Amino acid sequence: MSPLAFNELRIPLSSVKEGVTEFAFQAEPPVDEAGWGRIFTGKIDVTVRVNRMGDEYLFDLKVKAEGTFVCDRCGEDFQYGVEGRVRTLWTHELDKAGEETDDDVRLLTPSTHEIPLERDVVDALILAIPAKTVCRESCRGLCARCGANLNEKQCDCQKQDTDSRWQGLGELKFE
Repeated sequence: MSPLAFNELRIPLSSVKEGVTEFAFQAEPPVDEAGWGRIFTGKIDVTVRVNRMGDEYLFDLKVKAEGTFVCDRCGEDFQYGVEGRVRTLWTHELDKAGEETDDDVRLLTPSTHEIPLERDVVDALILAIPAKTVCRESCRGLCARCGANLNEKQCDCQKQDTDSRWQGLGELKFE
């Protein structure tokens, strides 16, 4: 399967039959002002399971991608695989979609012949990125005094004595 350009991620409604239809794509990472092309450098795998129920289409979209992230503890770049999922209902009924079409329910107009997937792929990728990215659980981070990467070397900074007012906390035992 050759990768599609990100803006070519679309599903023609004519190819979706009643019941469940599955689609699989591989796409180039999106390139935009948010810098997605710098974060996700490899291909993005997209699978979409579409459940057609009359004139409504329930999209269950899953993405897998490898990204380059910066460790929140040591500041080093590292590779990390993310997997995300987004569900969207496409309907002709205005009362279900509401006035806003930014939610999980979107309005199909009579002129809609294909469903664009770009926004859902980006949403799934954003939701898949952890709030705190760490290169590894055992990452020791940086020295607060000299900034040395403690994963690479032990620094020569003197440890500060703890303020005696906090000494009682050090004696607490947790089970």
